[in-house]
Amino acid sequence: MRTSTLLSALAATAANAAYSGDIVSYWVDQTSALVNGTIIGGLQSPPSSWYVAVVTGAIYEAAVSSKKESLAYQQLAVSHAAHNTIAWVFHGTRNLGATDASLRAVIPAIGLAANSTEGKNAIETGRKAARKVAKARADDGLNDFVDFTHGPKNPGVYQVTPGGAAFPDNPNARFIRPFAGLGNITRFRSPPPPKVTEKEYETAVVYIKAQGAQNSTVRTTYDTDSAYFWRESSIT
Repeated sequence: MRTSTLLSALAATAANAAYSGDIVSYWVDQTSALVNGTIIGGLQSPPSSWYVAVVTGAIYEAAVSSKKESLAYQQLAVSHAAHNTIAWVFHGTRNLGATDASLRAVIPAIGLAANSTEGKNAIETGRKAARKVAKARADDGLNDFVDFTHGPKNPGVYQVTPGGAAFPDNPNARFIRPFAGLGNITRFRSPPPPKVTEKEYETAVVYIKAQGAQNSTVRTTYDTDSAYFWRESSIT
């Protein structure tokens, strides 16, 4: 299944929706509310990214499975897929009421009777997509506890950032099974930094200090904007 297939399916659903606020927009709004803490108090990263990937996966599955059906069928299937995966991820939280209300609000505008044969099939398509994704991600390592131990207080060994958290968020993240079939992901790792005894180490420190200075004269506007972007996304 290619990404282009998903984008085409969702674009057609959204662009041709007979109502404003289609399910894709609803899902984006729900995601924004969740990760910004207005519903459940916020999410750490990577759980926030994991959640988005889970819901996107269900939407993808429902959209592809219903691409030959009517537009209303697609919309209803995608709506239930998004609802059920959100409910699965946040089961037992106060978000369930908001998720139910969001789905309840878009169903009448879709215009496909839920008790009709086509409506029942569409709903089951969405539910089946959600079940498939939930089953695939239920044991992917996200929930495994992995303790973090700081290394010795030697030069070049990471230590607690003054004023920061005692432990990094989600040290188990490196053990989570990827969503794509990437195989051995260690081959994508960046090379290690130079050792403190190497000449390159001082060069790297000087470079970072120059780039990271508040009033840096060498940092480009692009790099500054990039830093602000990632800082914002890392604290939401």
